Amino acid sequence: MTPRGEVTVTLDRATSVVSYRKAGVVQTQVDGKGHNLSPFVAKAVKILQQEDVRRVLVLGHGGGAASSLLHKRGLDVVSVDCDPCAESLGRLFFRAPPNLPVIVDDAENYVAKATPASFDAVLVDLQDSAATPAAYLSGVFWTEVVTVLRPPAMIVTHVASALHLGPDWPTFRQILAGAGLDSVALSEPFASGDRLLLSLRPK
Repeated sequence: MTPRGEVTVTLDRATSVVSYRKAGVVQTQVDGKGHNLSPFVAKAVKILQQEDVRRVLVLGHGGGAASSLLHKRGLDVVSVDCDPCAESLGRLFFRAPPNLPVIVDDAENYVAKATPASFDAVLVDLQDSAATPAAYLSGVFWTEVVTVLRPPAMIVTHVASALHLGPDWPTFRQILAGAGLDSVALSEPFASGDRLLLSLRPK
């Protein structure tokens, strides 16, 4: 148990796969050498590796797979998680770099006080259950996320199938548009049914 709910770390002895689950939902998987096994994480990192992206804000560290990949590829990464155990679990079980600190804070609170125009891109990964995170349906949250960005103002958001296929989807898209964002691309579904949504602020 952690202050923000139950986290389970499992090792499959047959395959050496290590999994990080929060509330039963797999958030991070690595092989025996610490290599990421999550297709959605790999896709998100590929999108964020743009030529003019240098500093990335990751909202939702989990086991640290995305933050670690971005960090190892030379980007300046600021990783935020509401769970104070996330940093130690990431280092202990998922080979997160020791020089990759995790800021313990709520995502909404962090962006509200962050320096404007201080990041090139944001990865929003707050989906730790099928339920739509409250922040996803907050116009204030998305407006503040936009505020911390400088051009090209890229946002990659982890979207659960329950959101994409559920009743919250139209409201979610309207809120993004209200924050000045164009939701330009929704990835094909991964094995879990989850997707990635790419949003940009028009110049």
